[in-house]
Amino acid sequence: MKKFINKFTILGLGLALVTGCTGNFDDMNTDPNNPTESSPSLIFPKMAQYGYCTRSWECQVGENLATNQYAQYVACTTASFTTDRYGYNDQYIKESFWRMYYEYVANNMNYVEGTLEEHPEYENMYNVMRIYAAFVAQRTTDLFGDIPYTEASQGITAPRYDSQQSIYEDLFNELDEAIAFLEENKDLGLATFGLQDLIYSGDYDKWIRLGNSLRLRMALRLVYVDPELAQTEGEKALATNNLLSSVSDNAGVINYIENDGYSLLTISTWNEFRASKTIIDAMLANGTVNKSSVNDPRLELHFSKTQGYLAGVAGAPEYRGVPNGLPSSSMTTDEYTAQNNSCVWGYKYSTWNSQSSIANTNDYPGDVYAQLEIPKPIMTYSEVCFLKAEAALRGWAGAGDMAQNYEEGIRASFAESRQYAVDAYSYDSADDETYITANALVTGDFEETLEQIITQKWLALFPDGVEAWAEVRRTGYPTLSLPVMNESSDIPQGQFIKKLQYINDEKSLNANANDGSLNGGNGDGRNVRVWWNTNTRYQ
Repeated sequence: MKKFINKFTILGLGLALVTGCTGNFDDMNTDPNNPTESSPSLIFPKMAQYGYCTRSWECQVGENLATNQYAQYVACTTASFTTDRYGYNDQYIKESFWRMYYEYVANNMNYVEGTLEEHPEYENMYNVMRIYAAFVAQRTTDLFGDIPYTEASQGITAPRYDSQQSIYEDLFNELDEAIAFLEENKDLGLATFGLQDLIYSGDYDKWIRLGNSLRLRMALRLVYVDPELAQTEGEKALATNNLLSSVSDNAGVINYIENDGYSLLTISTWNEFRASKTIIDAMLANGTVNKSSVNDPRLELHFSKTQGYLAGVAGAPEYRGVPNGLPSSSMTTDEYTAQNNSCVWGYKYSTWNSQSSIANTNDYPGDVYAQLEIPKPIMTYSEVCFLKAEAALRGWAGAGDMAQNYEEGIRASFAESRQYAVDAYSYDSADDETYITANALVTGDFEETLEQIITQKWLALFPDGVEAWAEVRRTGYPTLSLPVMNESSDIPQGQFIKKLQYINDEKSLNANANDGSLNGGNGDGRNVRVWWNTNTRYQ
């Protein structure tokens, strides 16, 4: 089996320098501030942060202005941004999802692999990087479909595009090899990242659990397009009995205060978006999603009460979200102004919801702007619980009890929502069981049961819009609302966006990007389904 990407080829280094009396010529002419060789421990921190768009710019233009809107976690309240109405901005996609993978992940994987022959002590670190790179590669192909993979970031002017099917098959192999190597060699005393591993601080056992959990995620992604492979890989993951097993196993990347801290909070203070009506309505009591008599206990943790409500304005709603895809003319009406809608701060990020008096203005309050060093999620225990619940629904061996996994997923999500709350005293768990009992899993009808599992998973995944959008596309659940306005020329009215299109640089510089045989013979386009998206519930 091949490694992550083909061997890094070094060209043009065949010159022999012949010197006379200058035996230490190389030492004298080496700039100590510009090393020609780097250890993985110096490479991995930036690779980890950039690969998941943790910085505020990439987070805003990638997730906030694309996938978090497509998953209907947030909605635009700024007329100049058209992405919620399916407008396209090539720079945004290039600077976030495309560049982050090829420049900071694929390129670095090539480099580190090329050092292993001279530095076998890097092998454990390299295999950790393979698991992380598999996460970002899967994320990238899920967004774009067929992409350059085997020839990526190798100096090839026009790398060929690999099918998403072949990429998934190779990623399963990557996980096989990386996990097996770590299991066999984790205690051999090879070089380790230590604190330079921003995710697990060099804990190889947690990396192994994360790799097994990713396999289960990937397996379920394929249930509609290749159910046999899906079950084989899913049962392989389940048979390990070594997946993320508690909230303490959660994987995430911290963006430090020096770099503006947790990006979701940072960009929320720019006052350009609010919570989507879809997710707020799903969390309010006695709705079509939340069937309990109480609000979803996560609501006050993730989202703010409206400024109007806290200021005592008559008739102001306590919580309200903005419909996705509003025309710019609607954004100035009182109903959709910032003070009358919920933002992505609550008890988790500030004391906002406990304040008794808030100015009824469109400005965010100064004390909300608190830079926090909390991890941006890569994969969580709650997600693994819902993966196991769906696997059990499908009859996969080793999945455990479906209802128990489902309820454990909700409880884990509650714990994850409270994990980094600024003021633990300001919320309680009194309504947890009331909510879980009222939303107990209904069995007997496959689709009804699946819809409940995926809807709770969608709630638990917040704010990971990349994964949430993938699951909505795969299953059609939860049922989203079409954008109020669709201004695109490529997505038919009455339909949802189905993938991201290739960036303009690729289309102009790499003829392979224009191959009509890509993506199952449908070529490129935002109305083209990726390989695993065969479910017509998502139109």
